[in-house]
Amino acid sequence: MINGNSYDWESVEIMLPNGLTIGLTSIDYDDERPIKERYGRGGTPRGYGRGNYKASAKIEMDLDEAMRLQTALGGSVYDSPPFPIVICYAPDLMPTVTDFLPLCKITKTSTGAKQGDENVGVRKYDLTLLAPIVWGGVPAVPFG
Repeated sequence: MINGNSYDWESVEIMLPNGLTIGLTSIDYDDERPIKERYGRGGTPRGYGRGNYKASAKIEMDLDEAMRLQTALGGSVYDSPPFPIVICYAPDLMPTVTDFLPLCKITKTSTGAKQGDENVGVRKYDLTLLAPIVWGGVPAVPFG
């Protein structure tokens, strides 16, 4: 933290296939690799087995940004090839931290509007990641 300024939303830059986004209002991403205890004789685990790695993401953006993304993907968001997302946390005078979501596929789209809304048509996308998240330059698991 420099002069009280830390990582915040203003310091986040997100690159999608349509370039640096300005109308993206939310991004969430996570991954997991479950384990299952292995038992033998006795009542305590003697080891563990690893499950499959799984990663997902959610993004939310204004309608104009969603239209730019759709154009960059070549039309249907479901028929496009997997695409990357780069998230940079870069506040002034602090180290930049970059997370990389290498192969994203949109699996769900939702939107809504109601009387009184000041920003209608906001698009929400659920994504499945087909490769491990690279957290701050370190892949979550080996790929391949």
